[in-house]
Amino acid sequence: MNAIKCVTFILFTMYTIRTEATPEISQTYTKVATLNETASAITELSVIECTDPDKDPVRVYIKSMTPNTPCTNCFKILDCPSSTAKCLQFRPGTGILDYGSAQTYVITFACTDDIEPPVTGVIEVKIIPNKPPIFKPDTKYNNDTLSSTSAAGSPIYDVNAEDLDGDIVTYSMRVIPASSSSNYVIDKTSGVITNTVDMRKECRNDVTFEVTISDGKDTVGPLVINRRILNPNVAPVATNLDVPVQVPEDKTDVYTMFINDPNPGDTVTYTKTSGNTQGLNQYTFGAVSANEAKITANGALNYEKGVVVRQTDVEIQATDGYCTSSKYKLLLQVTDVNEPPVIIPGTAQLQLCEGQHEINPGFLVQDNDTDDYYIWSLHSSTDNSGGYFTIDPSTGIIKMLQEYDVDVPGPFPSPKVFTVQASDKGRLTATAALTVTFLDCNDNAPVFEKPAYTTYEPTECLAPGTTLGLKVKATDKDSSREQNNNIYYEGSGGSVVMRPNGDLVVVQPLPAGSVETLVIYAYDRGVTPGQQKSKNPTYVTVVFGPCPTTKPPTSAVTSTGSAPTGSAITVSSTTTKGEENILPWVIVAGILGALLLGLFCFMCWRYGHNCSRVCGRWGCNKQCCKASPTRATSQAERWQTDLSQREAGRRAIH
Repeated sequence: MNAIKCVTFILFTMYTIRTEATPEISQTYTKVATLNETASAITELSVIECTDPDKDPVRVYIKSMTPNTPCTNCFKILDCPSSTAKCLQFRPGTGILDYGSAQTYVITFACTDDIEPPVTGVIEVKIIPNKPPIFKPDTKYNNDTLSSTSAAGSPIYDVNAEDLDGDIVTYSMRVIPASSSSNYVIDKTSGVITNTVDMRKECRNDVTFEVTISDGKDTVGPLVINRRILNPNVAPVATNLDVPVQVPEDKTDVYTMFINDPNPGDTVTYTKTSGNTQGLNQYTFGAVSANEAKITANGALNYEKGVVVRQTDVEIQATDGYCTSSKYKLLLQVTDVNEPPVIIPGTAQLQLCEGQHEINPGFLVQDNDTDDYYIWSLHSSTDNSGGYFTIDPSTGIIKMLQEYDVDVPGPFPSPKVFTVQASDKGRLTATAALTVTFLDCNDNAPVFEKPAYTTYEPTECLAPGTTLGLKVKATDKDSSREQNNNIYYEGSGGSVVMRPNGDLVVVQPLPAGSVETLVIYAYDRGVTPGQQKSKNPTYVTVVFGPCPTTKPPTSAVTSTGSAPTGSAITVSSTTTKGEENILPWVIVAGILGALLLGLFCFMCWRYGHNCSRVCGRWGCNKQCCKASPTRATSQAERWQTDLSQREAGRRAIH
């Protein structure tokens, strides 16, 4: 049942929908229209009739335009004033018609009923260029003469022009040179050129007019009109201006200006101006008499006095009543009369560390000649025969060309006395004395006398804190100033330390055969520029030996300090219970040791001679003798040999 309803609905819909028709454009519209470039009124270009077969309302509009500049909004499709059709119109004032920029506009319009797809048409609008005006006669140049006696308002030339389009022509003019522009005028509508001044004020040989014409759209020209002026008037001429004039401060007669006028009988005057009124008031300018004008100072000009203006710029312009000269410049400069300089202070003393320096004496030059400059030099009285010093001529700073060492005799003494000289620009001089004392500063590090030390002094039973007899020593080339050569030492090996004063102290004794090596550096206590450390250390080797064989006293003595080197160490008589038990065994061992030693000595005495004879007879030489009791090495000698071998091994390692 539902299927039947659906089919019925579809058939009903197909029956009720009617087919829409596309709008139609009548082909009677103007497809190519023309428009004058100078058009200034609303102009109809094409009538467009657009209809719809279904009687639907239609709409006509501009779809696109190429190009779209410079007349962007110039064209509109509006209702035609005389019919129901649509018209493509030109609307002035909304854009610019310029044939040079766009000669043709292609306008695509569309007609639509807003249901079916629009239909389009194309209208081409061709721009008709404007015809520019022309000169009559059509020429580019006109040459003639002009009288220098013409009164103001006299006609000079009548320019004629016409426009083929009937447009109004206007005239404009440029005068060469521009300085004469105000002397001439052209009527904008008639083209007549006249002068506005008496031609005696045109102080030149010629004048040129460039005339252009315009119809509002095109400008044509220029027409060049040259006029040579007959016997023109000439402005006065100054022959010695545009120069700087130096006025010595002790002079009142400043300068004489020469101003000549080529026109006999004219009265010449001049004006003077300056941006510095105070400076200008220092002088008096006389009138022109026989082509001369004198300038004098209103009293002496003290160069160093603050109220005096040292430099004054003056502009001078001369005239004969008609022609005015160009502006001349005169620079009046008050100059200094040179006076000798003075160096302050006259003497100076400096203390410097030894070495190589730039020495600034701090001298100042006092001079009434405030604009002076100075050249510094070392006076001939300064002994600089070795060429060890030089001076900067602009700053007066003395430079050392060689390092000076107080600790080593140098090429020049300390203190050193310089005579410094300053010369001004007038070659007047002043001198001052400078004494420089070179101080011993801490510039040398301590140096050890020996690169290594070795001592066999300590024993394994030495008391802690014992000072050994070995002393390291370093020297310092510096003097005692500021403790520059006050030396102390630093270094430690763990069980043995080095005190600042150079004492070697056993902190904790080591077993016999132990070797302790200390790396020791030397330092001074210098202040300027700071303390120094020895470049290389010294090495101290401490070899511990066995305790001495001499029995210590049995009396009860308590140890209170360190024992002297090589002496027996005293011990406390207080014993523990365990020590009392082993005392008999110690006594027995001592007795047996003495018996064995006596037996050994007897054997050496008894058989040593026989062994020597047998060795001589059999050729065993020293080998047999070494085994002989008479050549037996004592325990102490063997120990010393062992230590020597160890020392040799340690040195080989280092």
